[in-house]
Amino acid sequence: MSRSRRTNFTPEQIAQNQMSAKNLLGNFIRNTGGSLIDTITLGATDLDKKGDSGFQTGAKNFLGNITRPIADLTESPEQKKAETNTTQDQLGSPFNRDQYNKDFRNMLITDTILRDYEMGREKQRNLDMMRQTLPMVDLYAETAARRRLMEDQFSPTKISQQRLRAQQGEAALMNAIANQGTSAAQMGSIGSSRRFGR
Repeated sequence: MSRSRRTNFTPEQIAQNQMSAKNLLGNFIRNTGGSLIDTITLGATDLDKKGDSGFQTGAKNFLGNITRPIADLTESPEQKKAETNTTQDQLGSPFNRDQYNKDFRNMLITDTILRDYEMGREKQRNLDMMRQTLPMVDLYAETAARRRLMEDQFSPTKISQQRLRAQQGEAALMNAIANQGTSAAQMGSIGSSRRFGR
């Protein structure tokens, strides 16, 4: 017995289901893809038939404010001139070079005074640090010198070297004494010896 694809649906029901599936797929694509395209184009298209979203409205307002002309053509030049003069009177002349130079000179003087004060404080800090660290450095140097002296005095190598030098000095002294005795004996025998040939 072979299996066959038998359904209990009539051809009209099948055609109706196919049309419904096409409508569902079209609605899905239109809603998701259309919303995406509408968002990308900032509402220039309205494929999803929902109107502008909050993002599209905000983006349109932002871009509208950026691209708005700077010059307002609704005011006359006389009104603009009057407004500029009142603002200029409140803020002062932007081309007042004397005031600028005076302010700049005062700023330089203030900076110089502050820099001198900071350099004096740094000098004082360095002197204080040297006063505090110099006794410790002296103590360290004295301790290191004592350590070297102790190593020299109590080192086995140094002790053996000192003993060897003392023994060598003692041997040289004994040799000198012996040479002196030999010389004295030879000198004493010179006068008492027999002379031949006279």
